[in-house]
Amino acid sequence: MADNTLENHQFQIRKSDSDNAEQLRVIGAGLGRTGTSSLKIALEKLGFGPCHHMTELFSKPRQSIIFTQALDGRETDWHELMKGYGSAVDIPTAIFYKELHQAFPKAKFILTVRDSDEKWYESFKNTIGPVCTDIFYFIAVYPIRNLRLQCIFTRKLIKKWIHDYGEVGPKIHGLHNAQVIKEFKKELLIFNVKEGWEPLCQFLDVPIPKDIPFPNVNDAKHMTRRIFAIQAIGWTAWTLIIVVIAVGIKFISGFVDFT
Repeated sequence: MADNTLENHQFQIRKSDSDNAEQLRVIGAGLGRTGTSSLKIALEKLGFGPCHHMTELFSKPRQSIIFTQALDGRETDWHELMKGYGSAVDIPTAIFYKELHQAFPKAKFILTVRDSDEKWYESFKNTIGPVCTDIFYFIAVYPIRNLRLQCIFTRKLIKKWIHDYGEVGPKIHGLHNAQVIKEFKKELLIFNVKEGWEPLCQFLDVPIPKDIPFPNVNDAKHMTRRIFAIQAIGWTAWTLIIVVIAVGIKFISGFVDFT
């Protein structure tokens, strides 16, 4: 089902102008559920916005298509895809940190981390996990194109994780972080959002905002409510489709009986 959907959305990626070659200045390599939403807001307050985040895929289905194709190994013009953004955090860009490093060699990289692998996985499975793995969620959002394409990407990502790590579990957090640290060595800020403004601003060489608390958003309860709301919208769409079909069948049957 997913593959057929993507086959109907092929396109040519244009080459970017040299003027846009360095638009990304900060790139987050940390997985989702590591404080990336808080970091997004912080970076935008510090002048490194707009910041790309997984939530962009809700309103930009073309990006879901491109990132899914990138997972399949399709050549991607990262300058064109990231055009207009000053920074990027969270999945999907965090999965492609190596490619982004090649495309934007002057960008600074930040690895957001949780206190432990277990805490990361607990947060993941209780929030965005169903978006990636639950077939009923996929069925629920299928009528809504933007959500369907985003879900196709996340489900393909899970398959990649199973291939790379053997399973979807706590160890993904630690193994992913170890790979990022090995890749960047000293050119990296390892950041727990609990640390607040000081290490972030020092790394980015910007002043610490005065009288502004470090953002603290997107807690588990908020995410759970949002996912529930998205599913409700999807099931409502299915209900409308079924009603329209039923009315259509009734109309056709009445027309046939009349004739």
